[in-house]
Amino acid sequence: MIDFVKPSHVFLDCPAKDVDEALHFIADKAVDLGLGADADAIYKAFRAREDMGSTGMTDGFAIPHAMDPEIKETAVIVLKFADAPEWKTMDGQPVVYAIALLVPTDEGSGVHLEMLSKIARVLTHVNFRKEMESAEDAETIAEAVNKRLHD
Repeated sequence: MIDFVKPSHVFLDCPAKDVDEALHFIADKAVDLGLGADADAIYKAFRAREDMGSTGMTDGFAIPHAMDPEIKETAVIVLKFADAPEWKTMDGQPVVYAIALLVPTDEGSGVHLEMLSKIARVLTHVNFRKEMESAEDAETIAEAVNKRLHD
């Protein structure tokens, strides 16, 4: 079983105050983790998607996603925010978590859409939301996301 989310890809108390800061944070961490080489290009890919429509969902979650040639491997990065950033959501509720999807262009839109669909389905599980609310460390968050991605 592949772990889509590694504890090293979970960042607690993210200080971002708005969606742009959150997307920059994700792009910078992607480079730090070796998932890409150009944080600015990765940020621009996330920003371009966000400009098509907010990735803020419901119940405190956002699912920013990007496909770009600067991304080296498909990965998921999870942020838990210190304070809710300004981010338009479907239900008007503040964003607590961002589950970000990064996909290399050469893997194609099929992989991108499949992973995006899986992440969106994760959010429908009431138990998942409860697990995330009670999670206090990166390992627990990674485990909760991975468990639901494999359902």
